[in-house]
Formats: sequence, C-alpha cells, structure tokens
Amino acid sequence: MNDALPYTFGGIKKIPAGKARFIILPIPYEGTISFKPGTRFAPEAIIFSSRYMELYEEETNTQPWENGIITLSEITQDVHSAEKMMKKIQRNVKKLLKDNKFVFALGGEHSISFPIISEYKHKYPDLRVLHFDAHADLRKQYEGSKFSHASVMRRISELNCEIYSFGIRSLSNEEAKDLQELKNVHIHFAHNCRNQALIDKADSLPDGNYYISIDIDCFDPSVVPDTGTPEPGGFTWYEITDFLRKFASTHKIIGADIVELAPSNHYCASAFLAAKLVYKLIAYICANEL
Repeated sequence: MNDALPYTFGGIKKIPAGKARFIILPIPYEGTISFKPGTRFAPEAIIFSSRYMELYEEETNTQPWENGIITLSEITQDVHSAEKMMKKIQRNVKKLLKDNKFVFALGGEHSISFPIISEYKHKYPDLRVLHFDAHADLRKQYEGSKFSHASVMRRISELNCEIYSFGIRSLSNEEAKDLQELKNVHIHFAHNCRNQALIDKADSLPDGNYYISIDIDCFDPSVVPDTGTPEPGGFTWYEITDFLRKFASTHKIIGADIVELAPSNHYCASAFLAAKLVYKLIAYICANEL
C-alpha cells in the first residue's frame, strides 16, 4: 500500500475548489437493495483502487488530472427514509452546480441518480440521459418504495428527460407493457447492440446536454462479477469505452455517475475497472476540447 498518496481519487493532490472542474462525489447510499448487498462500500473501494492507476491516459495522450479533479467528502446516509436521502443528495448537488462543476458521483445504489439528475434538469432544461444498465429500472415502485433502485429510470422519465438506455436484458412484464406509453424512454436491448452495432449508435443520438449514468452491471459478469444484481449477456470493456470515446467526440457531457458496484474487497478487479472507467470518461471529454 502506498500510504504516501493522498486518499483522493487518483491519489491526486488537493487543489482549491475554485480550480477544479471535475468533482468526485462519493455517495455510499444503500437503502433499497434487493439482491447482493455491499454497494455502500463502492465509493471507498473505487477511490482506493484509483490511487494505483497511471494518471497518463494512453488513448488520448493526455493527463486528465491536469483539468482539475477534486474528491469531496462522502454524503453520509444519516437519514431514515429514502425520500429524505434523495433530498439531501439534491441539496448537495445544487451547491456544486451553482459553481458550474462537473459532478461525477460514485454510488452506492442506482437510486442516487434521480436526485442528481433532478438538479441537473433544473439547470439544463434540455437535459438528456445516457443510461447503461442490465435492467430497465422502470417499475412504478418496488418493494413499497418509489425511490427504489428498480424505479430510478421511471422517476427520471417523470422529469421529462429523454432517456437512451443501452444494454438492457432484464425487465418485468409490467415494465415491457409500460414502454409503449413511455415515449421519452428509448431502450436498446443488449441482444440488439453488440460490438460495432453498439458503437455505431453513438452517432445516432440527438445533440444536447447529456448526463451519463453507468450501472456497473451493464458489463458482463465475466468482466465485472462484483455487482448487486448481475445478469449474463453484458458488454465488454472495449464495447463500453469505444462507445463513450465516440460519443464524447460528438456530444456535450455535463455530468455522470457510476453505481451498483458491490466490491468483494478493496483489491478487487471490479473496483479498479470502475475507477479506470471514471478516468477514461474524463479523458475522453477533455480530449475533445483540445
């Protein structure tokens, strides 16, 4: 263990908040999990693993950390209802968006995306959501909670955001029927968008301000086994990164999150992959502004 490195994303030395463009926001919330627990440990594991990445990014020939990345203290789960937690997250994000920061949230379960996107929608009325996931997450409610991880995209659809979901390969009969009425939800099932077919879709999405929500179970379990609700038939590393690189070259990305990692321990490959994916996306965004 390299104790000389700061305990921050990438081991990056702290800088004044005013000089940072990218905010790493840990949200270890786990209030509505329905299968394997452990997503509350994900932000810590991702930050721990990120300290051992090389900060030079070889695809773009850049050092993304030079654009200013700071890691904030986590938003703690010290409230007793999912609704109160959603409001707490939204209040914190509102302060960051006032300063025009790019918020990159580390979940926690997928329900954290709703309050973040709610606040982004206030600032950017034309907001669109790019969603990678194994699950549609379009239930009206799940296990008695409308703020469940299984309902997060349903709540976001109610914000009148256009949602483009990729990698879906698990949904209920009710969700499948509701898709006929949810005109702002565009599902790309995993079996229809693999390899080059996925990458080609990056150019097909309309222009606008995009928030990207990545549920780590969009990857195949052979790539990322440490997730709360694994599903066979997911994406590979290069399918996701090739899509994101192409998408970032033609679209404006203003915020992101990565959720649903349930790390087996701080040294697991899944946590390192998540950390690397965060850094790759930052690299792609910045490289297209040079």
